[in-house]
Amino acid sequence: MKKGIVIVFSMFLMLSFLGAVYAEKLDIEVKDSYIPGDEVKFKVVLYDDSNNKIQGQINYEVQDYYTELMTEGVAGSGQEIVYMLPENARQGPWKITADYNSISANRLFNVGELQKAEIKLEEDVLIIKNVGNTPYDKKILIYIGDNDQTAQVYLEIEQEKRIRLTAPEGTYKIKVIEGNEENVLEFDDVHLTGNVIGLESVLGQGNFWQRYPVVALFLGALLLVVIVVVGLRIYNRNSK
Repeated sequence: MKKGIVIVFSMFLMLSFLGAVYAEKLDIEVKDSYIPGDEVKFKVVLYDDSNNKIQGQINYEVQDYYTELMTEGVAGSGQEIVYMLPENARQGPWKITADYNSISANRLFNVGELQKAEIKLEEDVLIIKNVGNTPYDKKILIYIGDNDQTAQVYLEIEQEKRIRLTAPEGTYKIKVIEGNEENVLEFDDVHLTGNVIGLESVLGQGNFWQRYPVVALFLGALLLVVIVVVGLRIYNRNSK
């Protein structure tokens, strides 16, 4: 019985060894380009010295444009792997790397730009956030009842803008059209207040440094001056 187990184990080792020996090439099959939100489908494939596909477990990694690791795993030769690109995936060439024993391969694919905003209404404030991977620059048509207003919206990546809708007190139907009717949103029975129908910019979009870059620069310079002055005083005190 023990002898039989030894024979089976030896055959297993031999087959594994032969598989490693005859694996001569590793290839990655993937399309050339995608846009954020797409499914990246790819395969890692092993070939022998006769260019025939063979089996094996292959390690793989997907890195973004800044070589940050986005996903990794192990897949069988020829198995389809699916990775969902986030909508804010960095634009530019991404890389898939695969390795099997001493064999490695890599392939590039390009991630294009996606100009996209998430639009929602909270009470009387319209919130527009850039969820794409490139600056967002579009005109947005806003209907307050039968009256239309146009907002030119420019947002850096992940930045958001808040717009308060105003109208003589009452409830209104709000319709928001993004770009050339690419995205149409409708909200019923929205309670608004104000003297006239219009749009008001609301503070609170982005962080403090994005909202007040000049103030941020001034505070940074002031902090630097304070540090230098305090440092000099401490130095002079220790010298005395």
